[in-house]
Amino acid sequence: MRNPIAYELNDRHPQARKRFIQRLFDAIVPTYDLLNRVLSMGTDVIWRRNIFRHISSVQGQAIVDLCCGTGDLSALMHHRGGNVVSLDFSLKMLQRGLHKKALPGRPLAADASRLPFKPRTFDVACIAFGIRNIPDINVFIREVEHVLTPGGKLVVLELTRPQNKLVGTFYKLYLDHLLPLIGGLISGQPLAYRYLSRTIATFIEPVDLGRMLFEGGFANVRHFPQTFGIATITVAHKRNM
Repeated sequence: MRNPIAYELNDRHPQARKRFIQRLFDAIVPTYDLLNRVLSMGTDVIWRRNIFRHISSVQGQAIVDLCCGTGDLSALMHHRGGNVVSLDFSLKMLQRGLHKKALPGRPLAADASRLPFKPRTFDVACIAFGIRNIPDINVFIREVEHVLTPGGKLVVLELTRPQNKLVGTFYKLYLDHLLPLIGGLISGQPLAYRYLSRTIATFIEPVDLGRMLFEGGFANVRHFPQTFGIATITVAHKRNM
């Protein structure tokens, strides 16, 4: 029988990939938050907080948290005074976020590449650990640019690959073996964590994401590596037009 994970990874049709990813995240909801803490050894919490070192105050600003999951970043943005709309295409993720009271604004089940908002609605768009699971990143960037106000900020927090060769070697061993093993054992979904491991190993480099953002209408793109480059915060501003 054909391995469904390999099939979906090789399927070039964005909608097929999205349906697969939606099912995958629905399946791992029960252990999602626990595994985020375990697999990152708690540093994912620090990375989210570090976002505020690289952006100005969000007090009173309209914010959309894309691929919000169970709402960890939405809650932080709310606590900093932002007016947050939380969006994810996994209804089960949103339900878990509501249960843990991490979605203070208006949670919305929708595709991040087909945003149901009017132009120039938001001052800030943020996405944490979600962009690597979007098959049509160029479409996503255009959508975000469309709903941001001129000068508005896009903030991306994503897992990346360390540039240091020694750190990179150990990280590759972690991605190839430990992450799928631990994730599979705790979640009971080993194929899901093999897939997620592979998305980290194959996702584009921050410099390439920066180029795509520039071509999609953003300027002043800056990258801030976290923990030896295991994660990267990217901040870009919509051009004033």
